[in-house]
Amino acid sequence: MVGWNLLCASPILRSRHQASRFAPFPPMSQTVVLKVGMSCEGCVGAVKRVLTKMEGVESFDVDLKEQKVTVKGDVKPEAVLQTVSKTGKKTSFWEEGAPSDASAAATTA
Repeated sequence: MVGWNLLCASPILRSRHQASRFAPFPPMSQTVVLKVGMSCEGCVGAVKRVLTKMEGVESFDVDLKEQKVTVKGDVKPEAVLQTVSKTGKKTSFWEEGAPSDASAAATTA
C-alpha cells in the first residue's frame, strides 16, 4: 500500500493537493460607478433586479435623485455597464469631478 507521504511526494499530486487548499488569487473587489437615466422608482427597481442577479456583486446603491448607481464586488466595469444597459436606461460611466444634474441645478439656481 502506498502511503500518503509518497503520494504527496509526486509533483503532480502535490500541486493538485495544494491547489485545492489555496486559491491562486483572492477575488478582486472593486467599485464601479455609473450614471443611469432613471425617472421613477420603477426604473430603480429594474436596475436593482439586474444587479441582484449579476455574479460577483457584493453590494450596490441606487440613487434616483443623483441618477447614480454604485456597485461593489468582484466585477468587471464593462460587464456592469452592459448589465445595467439591459434595463433600457441610458447608462454611462460616472465621470469623477463632474457634478450630477441635480447638484448642477442646485448650484445655478
